[in-house]
Amino acid sequence: MSSIVAVRDTNGRAVKYRARYRTPEGSSRTATFRRRLDAARFLATVEGSKLRSQFIDPAATRMTFRLYADGWLERKRQTLRASTVESFASHLNKHLLPVFGEDQLGAITREKVKVFAGSLQPGVAPTTARAIVFTFAAVMREAVDDGRLTRNPAERIKVGAKTERRIDPMHIANIAAKVPTIADAMPDRWQAAVYLMASTGLRLNECLGLTTDRMNFLRRSLRIDRQLVGAGFGPTKTGAGVRTIPVSSSVIDMLAAHLALFPVGEDGLIFTTVATRQTMAGRPIGRSQWSDAYRKACRVAAVEGRTRTHDLRHVAASSLIASGLSVAAVQAVLGHSSPSETLDVYTHLWPGDEDRTRAAIERGTEAWPKASTGS
Repeated sequence: MSSIVAVRDTNGRAVKYRARYRTPEGSSRTATFRRRLDAARFLATVEGSKLRSQFIDPAATRMTFRLYADGWLERKRQTLRASTVESFASHLNKHLLPVFGEDQLGAITREKVKVFAGSLQPGVAPTTARAIVFTFAAVMREAVDDGRLTRNPAERIKVGAKTERRIDPMHIANIAAKVPTIADAMPDRWQAAVYLMASTGLRLNECLGLTTDRMNFLRRSLRIDRQLVGAGFGPTKTGAGVRTIPVSSSVIDMLAAHLALFPVGEDGLIFTTVATRQTMAGRPIGRSQWSDAYRKACRVAAVEGRTRTHDLRHVAASSLIASGLSVAAVQAVLGHSSPSETLDVYTHLWPGDEDRTRAAIERGTEAWPKASTGS
């Protein structure tokens, strides 16, 4: 039961009103107001939220953002890849905790989050700004799930304009033409990996984590259901990343020749570092090791502009599109979560209606007599 008790001064005058109520769990709580009307309205709100199963104990909202975020991050360490957790930690330590760390969860308003989101630029890139607010929203979303908040003040906060993700066709065409030169400039035991990524669209960690038991040489296919994370294996980037990919005969032959030259590494890894007397088998390739070698190879090949291994994935996607594959087929090979993700990056590579119309007209008029050029 709830009640209102007048708190009187030494002259017997009521100077404030204490509203008393119980939580759904039976704990006693109080709140003090200057007017009886305000106390009555507060109790009506409390009783209404209890009836709708939306009651939030004020004591739960008084935890600081810093304390709750620390626990949230520790829980994420148990379920997410180390690289993802480190990104979250960076967003919290550099941007979120300095502003909101000492605020109580219940005191963080949507308006304050909007002001914060607007202050991020031009200090950080739009993509980074969105990632920071995403991390903030993820923490507060779990606070809602834990019964510490009724709503997430960081949900659906717009940050900056969406950046252009489309690839530069000329740059990718240049990379495609230089794939053999880039591969030749790589260490011998890593050359086949360049061709594999450029033909199948594997992400770097998917390629470096490929093991012999995931290769089917008879069916000319490979199974991707994990990737290299540090010195071990972790889940694919998304659930859609689990897939079976066809491999061309030439690349299958190249992988077979690679395995004949270089011993299988730890855990059956196909691409490894050089084996030592201590390890007796090649170790997993570190991302920095690969990136250093790839950048040097791109310099040898005189690649202009950026030199990212991810461009090999774009080479594969461009080849698939040029061969006439549908959006759904390209999405399946690349392991994208949705068709829109594929279109965001590659939609401009598919022929447009004008191109298709022109091609159809030209096919229909091939038998027509050619116009005379005159004398």
